Amino acid sequence: MIARTRSLACGVAVLLATPVVTAQEERSAERSPEEVTTGEVRIFMNSEYAKLEVDGAEWEAHEFENQGRTVVVHGLDRTSAHRVVLKPVVSGLEPIEVEVRPEDWRLVKLDKKSKTLMWRVEKKVTFPKAAPRPSEAPPPQP
Repeated sequence: MIARTRSLACGVAVLLATPVVTAQEERSAERSPEEVTTGEVRIFMNSEYAKLEVDGAEWEAHEFENQGRTVVVHGLDRTSAHRVVLKPVVSGLEPIEVEVRPEDWRLVKLDKKSKTLMWRVEKKVTFPKAAPRPSEAPPPQP
């Protein structure tokens, strides 16, 4: 009976120690900010909603905030330059191109209490008004 109690106690001790090891492994597995190569780009616009292209292709990983006046582009590689084209859905405004360079990225806290950091670029853009199209002149009459 004593031998059986000891083996049961050892089994419980092993089970209790396992989560501690796992938690320590998780902490050591966290990466430093310099190792993280992706981040988000926040673009504040003077118009609501715009179609988005990154490096010539549609970019699915984005969302709008602030009634569509802020576009948040997720998952961009911060180690290379990107060309972001915004095409406003409002007529009368021209598309605009934003360049995101590697030196534009900054580490920011997600909130005041958190120690969690994120790579982020913030840009402000103003869509230029579209030039009025010249009306077609009627063909000359003979």
